[in-house]
Amino acid sequence: MHVYVHVPFCASKCRYCAFHSRAGAADRDFRDFVRLLPREIALRRSSGGASSRSLGTLDTLYVGGGTPSLLGPDRVFALLDGVLRLYPLRAPGAEVTVEANPADVTPALAAALSAAGVSRVSIGAQSFSERTLRWLGRRHGAAETREAVATLRAAGVPRISLDLIAAVPGEPRGSFAESLREAVALEPDHVSVYPLSIEPGTPLAREGVRPPADEESLAAVSLAEDYLGARGYARYELSNYARPGAECRHNRAVWLGEDYAGFGPAAHSRDGLERRANVPDFAAWRAALETGSAPPAAVESVSPEDDETERFLTRVRLARWSLPNPESPAGRRRAAVLAGLAREGIVRLASPSGGAADDSGGAAEPLWALTARGREVADSVMSALV
Repeated sequence: MHVYVHVPFCASKCRYCAFHSRAGAADRDFRDFVRLLPREIALRRSSGGASSRSLGTLDTLYVGGGTPSLLGPDRVFALLDGVLRLYPLRAPGAEVTVEANPADVTPALAAALSAAGVSRVSIGAQSFSERTLRWLGRRHGAAETREAVATLRAAGVPRISLDLIAAVPGEPRGSFAESLREAVALEPDHVSVYPLSIEPGTPLAREGVRPPADEESLAAVSLAEDYLGARGYARYELSNYARPGAECRHNRAVWLGEDYAGFGPAAHSRDGLERRANVPDFAAWRAALETGSAPPAAVESVSPEDDETERFLTRVRLARWSLPNPESPAGRRRAAVLAGLAREGIVRLASPSGGAADDSGGAAEPLWALTARGREVADSVMSALV
């Protein structure tokens, strides 16, 4: 099974960030979060569903946020230890990922991550331009990203991932290309490239900053694909590139439509037809657990048809995929849509029926893939397939 833990704390809010996090939290908040998280897991285990499987072991654990690295060495170790005592890792090859801000990565933190069995650290580099980092509201500099990578490697963390933001308004010409060069020079195992989006409620939105033009975003993503692809990084998902075998197994499982359990304020879970979203409120989360109650959450059941559609559409983000239930009415309709999109050069047949196993885990059905043009209009493709 797959588990996501949401750490709802940041030292400060970046100007573009729409994720739930609390800036300026006190040390007591960190302590309570680490102490209460196992209590939430235990309560959910006793309630039924994906997070209650008594014999369940983890294929992947992903600790995101927020800024997990802000907790510091001792509390990061305690958090991971608390989760893994309740959900042992499935060996071999289980993946444990922790997100980190470069400014937080010290030898002590790196040693704690390594000792806890972390196999992958995802570093929010975002850019190697000091000007861009300041504009985004990041609290680290490019030198700290370089130092963080070296420190984690010295501590024995097996894999490093770097996140980059593309198409930042007002960024000097050539700045993003330089960030790509700087990132690859650090030889990460994985690179994520996200075009900047202006989300409602963020400082950028309140300031009236306009999102980059589509042409600018597409040009930046195309540059990333060409540059990273020429250096051994395969684009296995719309925003993610990896060396062979270094894909993020947790996120890939979500894109493949597998179930997962989420813990912490604002964390989401998927268990069969049930969807759960913890309320994005740390105070409410803490108050409930202190009294022995499960934290408040929005819970809904979806129809089998909606469930199949949701799980299928996330697959379309991957490099190649097959149609689920191709003989069903929905499967036949989607096949007809794909045939039309193929004639327009939006999708292509990646392999014929009976080909090698695909990203969706099947081997008997034809495998499809978005073309370069299709990746530019992926949202429209997904809408057409609904």
